[in-house]
Amino acid sequence: MKIKLLSNLIIASFFMFSTSCSNKTGTGTTSTSDSTKAKTSEEPSTSMPKKYDIKSGIVTYATKAMGMQGTQILYFDDYGKKELRETVTEIEMPGMKTRKVTADLTKDGYRYEYEIENISNKENKLKKEIRKSKVLSIATSSMSAMASAMTEEMKKQYEYKDEGTETIAGVTGTKYSMKMGKGKMTGVIYKKVMLKTVMDMVDITAEKFEENASIPEEKFELPKDYTIIEAQ
Repeated sequence: MKIKLLSNLIIASFFMFSTSCSNKTGTGTTSTSDSTKAKTSEEPSTSMPKKYDIKSGIVTYATKAMGMQGTQILYFDDYGKKELRETVTEIEMPGMKTRKVTADLTKDGYRYEYEIENISNKENKLKKEIRKSKVLSIATSSMSAMASAMTEEMKKQYEYKDEGTETIAGVTGTKYSMKMGKGKMTGVIYKKVMLKTVMDMVDITAEKFEENASIPEEKFELPKDYTIIEAQ
C-alpha cells in the first residue's frame, strides 16, 4: 500500500475531467526565483471567469479512500483565481509509519504540485520539486467548476440528476448525481464550492467551511529552494 495512492484518488475526484498535460513532466527545470521572471511563448488565459461565487474561503475536508483516511484543506481567494489545496495522509501499521503533506496551488493561470512533507519511518523523503502546468480552462479546473458549467447535452451524456439539497458544515448546498465510468458519483455544491464528493471507494466531505475568510497572501506563494519542472 502506498501513501501516494490516497492523494492521487483525491486529486482524481476533483480533476476527473482534466486531460491536460499536468500529469506529464518535462526535462527542463528552473528555480523558484527564476520562474517568476521567465515568460513562455504561450501564456495561459488570465481572464478566466470566476471559479466560485464567493470571493474567498477555507474548507476543511475529511477524506477516505481505499480504507485510508486523511485531511484536505482548500484555501481560495479572488473568486478562485488563487487556490491552494493541501492534502495530509498518514498511515500507521506494524513496520510502517508515514506522513505526507502535498500541495496543489493554482494562480496566474498555472498549476503547481509539490510536497511539503514526506516522512516514512522517521526518514525524510521530501523531494523539493514543483510540477508546473498551464490551466487552460476553468471548466476543467475542478469537479465543482465542471458540474456548474454542464450543458444540457453534457447532463444527458453523464446522466446528471438534481437530488435536492443537503446541509454540510453548516451550509445548505445543491446535491446532484452523475455517471462516472461504470459507477456513480454524488456531490454537493454551495456557490460553486464543492462540499462533498462520494464515489466508489472515495469520500471527501467538508467538516468546516469559512466563507469570505481572510487569507494571507503568503499562503499562495511557492516554497523557496525548490526546482520547478515544467510540463511539455
